[in-house]
Amino acid sequence: MDEPTKTLLRIGHDISQLLTTTQVSSLYTLYFLDQAARESESPHASWPEVVTRVYNGLRALNIQHARIYHVDPSYYSWPLYERALCMQVPSPAHLCKLVVLENKHWRTPLETQQSHWANAQYYAVLVQYVHTIDTKALAEYVRSLDGNKVARKHFKFRLADPHVSKELTGYDKNGVSPIAMTHDVPVIMSTSITQLQPSVFWLGAGHVDYKLALPIQTFIDATQCLVAPVSLPNGSD
Repeated sequence: MDEPTKTLLRIGHDISQLLTTTQVSSLYTLYFLDQAARESESPHASWPEVVTRVYNGLRALNIQHARIYHVDPSYYSWPLYERALCMQVPSPAHLCKLVVLENKHWRTPLETQQSHWANAQYYAVLVQYVHTIDTKALAEYVRSLDGNKVARKHFKFRLADPHVSKELTGYDKNGVSPIAMTHDVPVIMSTSITQLQPSVFWLGAGHVDYKLALPIQTFIDATQCLVAPVSLPNGSD
């Protein structure tokens, strides 16, 4: 790593640490909400159809404070700190993604199942880029949703095939969004996201070149998504 890159990383780390303080975090959140209010009045004519679909989905959920960013086509070739800088994201930890996982050992739900959240074949998991999905923790959590009625042998989560993810969500890789999916896939947010300060997160906006940001609690309240400890920091055992 060259010296300029090291310097940028140090600066980015210092800014991230500053933004976690209560007063500065509050100021950042107020700035974000103000900018979101200014930008969310109407969709842009230049947006791809899938991005407009996300925008309309936000309106349908009565989410008024969200921002949509157009990023450079080379965005995914950049390290996380550069991606964060280009959108004025507080830290790389605020960059998240939606991943569709399939229970490869899924069986037909029991007649006594209480809701579609329990024992679904597919789940969409919101996770930070600096974290990895813990499939064992995910299996235990999903099993608990139906009172542990289904044996552990019927749970084995793996990434869904790309074409299945596209069919279920309506979005391509690196643009997958939990807003306005084509199928009602249960969404689980990793608990670690809820601990971010400032309490805003970034994720896909339907198209690879567009990103969505919104307050974390706003998203949880509007979507009624599940929240569970289903990820681990990268490099953890």
